[in-house]
Amino acid sequence: MKIEVDVSDAELKDAIKRKVRVAMADQANQWGMNDLIIKKVKEAIPAAIDSIIAESLSNIPRLKQQVLEATEKEIKRRLQAAMKRSGE
Repeated sequence: MKIEVDVSDAELKDAIKRKVRVAMADQANQWGMNDLIIKKVKEAIPAAIDSIIAESLSNIPRLKQQVLEATEKEIKRRLQAAMKRSGE
């Protein structure tokens, strides 16, 4: 008797990914892991905040330019509308 099983690469990858997720969940649920996760999150928060602030500050020139362009368009639109009304 001969039995053949055909398993695609995608099926194999999916099975491995499921096993990895289960192994990670098992590790995360171990005793003391919650404290470690909280500690790591607390350590990472200052760097994350610094990164967000740096990104926001780096966007200021671009935001100023966008505000300037939008303001300029609005002024032109209002000026054209006023000129059109006065010419009628």
